[in-house]
Amino acid sequence: MGPAARLPQQARRDRPLLLGPGGLFAIEGKHRNATVYCDGDRWRYIKYDKYNNAVEQGEMTDKKGRSPSQQLNQPADQLEGFLRSRGHPIRIQRVVLLTHERSRIGGAANPTVYVTTSTAQVTKLISTSPASIAGDEQAKIERLIVRDHDHHAAPRTPPRTRARSNGHPRPRAS
Repeated sequence: MGPAARLPQQARRDRPLLLGPGGLFAIEGKHRNATVYCDGDRWRYIKYDKYNNAVEQGEMTDKKGRSPSQQLNQPADQLEGFLRSRGHPIRIQRVVLLTHERSRIGGAANPTVYVTTSTAQVTKLISTSPASIAGDEQAKIERLIVRDHDHHAAPRTPPRTRARSNGHPRPRAS
């Protein structure tokens, strides 16, 4: 695999992005000591104690109410659109990796991402990918991703308005 870059996005967190001859892979890691169930973009969890008693359960979402697959798919969809608009119509493979040693997948119906608890499975997915991206195209894609990431990471400055002597902005001339 080639160099690692990051998915451009406006959110505070960055997601790892792997680009290489086998394709483009976005990975969302979740460290939750629970059994996870997903049905499409609806994710639930059940946490068990050491005696296998259910002690906690609920929806698995971020503060915005998005499931792990939505957290990954939204910026990945944006990146795919950005790359397509610049002549690189490639599909991003999306992976949610449950990283806690006691994480389990209780069920996955209609998943919109690849879900696993094993880094070995992620490595296998990457190494057996049927996608093929030539070295020169990889370099072009990497430059586009870095440029777009820098654009989204740059601080935004609000436009200046000239104030009148009374402290209110001057009306713009038509």
